[in-house]
Formats: sequence, C-alpha cells, structure tokens
Amino acid sequence: MKRYFQKTAISMLAMLMAVINVQIPLAQAAIVGTEQVMTRQQADSEREKVIAFLNRAEVQQELQQQGVSSLAAQQRVAHLSDAEVQMLAGKIDQLPAGGFIGEIIGAAVFIFLVLLVTDILGFTNVYPFVHHR
Repeated sequence: MKRYFQKTAISMLAMLMAVINVQIPLAQAAIVGTEQVMTRQQADSEREKVIAFLNRAEVQQELQQQGVSSLAAQQRVAHLSDAEVQMLAGKIDQLPAGGFIGEIIGAAVFIFLVLLVTDILGFTNVYPFVHHR
C-alpha cells in the first residue's frame, strides 16, 4: 500500500511539473536599439503633449460644447496610433501663439481633427458624413 501511494504521488508531481512547464512561457531577450528607444520616448512625449493640450481650460470648455467629456477625449487619444498622435502634436505646434480667439479657433480645429480621426478609426460616431451607411 505504501508503495502504491508513493507511485501515485510521484506520478501526480510529475504531471503537475509538466503542466506548470507548459503554461509558463519562455522569456526571450533581445537587444533594443537606441533608435527604438528614442522613437518610443518621442511618441510618449507627443502623446503627453496632446493630453496636456486637452487639459487646458479653454479646450475642455470647447469639448463640453461639442458634447465630449475630457476623460473620453483622453481615452480616444490613448487609442490613436503613434503616427496619428505625431500628426496631432504637430498641429498643436502650429497653433497661433497668442490671443484668446486664436486659441479657441485652434482648439476647435484640434478637437475636430481628434474626433474626425477617431470616427474614421471607428472608435466614435460623432460625424455622420464619415460613415456612409
């Protein structure tokens, strides 16, 4: 009886070890180039620039007038690709530097572009002219 228990326990332990080894993926190491790190940092920086722009009071006011919450806009920015964020960050850099009216117009254009891009990608359905049904 003792021998049967030992064989059963050893078999169960062997099976448990096999199952654990199958479920744990192997770690793979790779060298990450400087260019990849710099590209990732630049994309993160541009994403932060877009989110900082969305956090400005006049932009949040314009978002509310368009019926979009600040949190929803930030979530939409999070879903954009790096290329789209780069395009939007470039638009922020091109906005007029002074004047409240210029900022409002720039904010409105920026918000229109964000909503248009998210509509094209299918994340939102704000503009009916984007999707011909």
